[in-house]
Amino acid sequence: MVELPESLAQPLALRASRAPDMIHLWSHPTTPVHMRVRIMKRIPLPSLLTVLMLASCTQTGDNAVADAASDPADATAGATETMASQAPHMPTDAEREAILAAVQGIFDALAAGDGEILREIMHPDVLMHSVERADDGTRSSSTSTRDQLIARLEGGEEVLIERMWDPEVRVSGDLAMVWTPYDFYVGDDLSHCGADALLLTRNEDESWTIVALSWTRLQPPECELHPDGPPA
Repeated sequence: MVELPESLAQPLALRASRAPDMIHLWSHPTTPVHMRVRIMKRIPLPSLLTVLMLASCTQTGDNAVADAASDPADATAGATETMASQAPHMPTDAEREAILAAVQGIFDALAAGDGEILREIMHPDVLMHSVERADDGTRSSSTSTRDQLIARLEGGEEVLIERMWDPEVRVSGDLAMVWTPYDFYVGDDLSHCGADALLLTRNEDESWTIVALSWTRLQPPECELHPDGPPA
């Protein structure tokens, strides 16, 4: 029997009752990759290593546990690589960085009131569509164009702040999709929150152009606010 280091002994004891459920969720073939990655990111490192070691025990025995304990970095990297290889349409690191840079460009343009940024990252005929639900349950939707958004930015004095977090990215050839929660402030005041869904196409220089953008306009608790709290 392999003896665990002291740094892992306490987390193992504390999470023993939950370990089987965590292992089952992490290793089940139908668990989406983004959920597995969140499990790995959001639990403390000692507990993460405990889950990896216990999972290794169920698959390869004590030798696998010894390997994970002796080299945690390799164990974590190997698990992430395995999950990525099992998921269809996952972007490379370079693709993800370039795609999210285009999406962040929208938020940078809003904050700076700079329409030129939108001209660079959005297709001239980009389709923008919002869906809203009022407090009484009434549903409504609206469409807008890139030029209308640019006119609002360049003609107004409001400071518009939009933030995303935990974005999910998928790629198929030269087409990408991003789904992310967001919140939106006008100055210091919360306006709304919801989810952004974007479609992008790849350019010759490996940058990406936004060709469609849809979003929901909701109010808490129907949608989440940024985990970092209000913008500074």
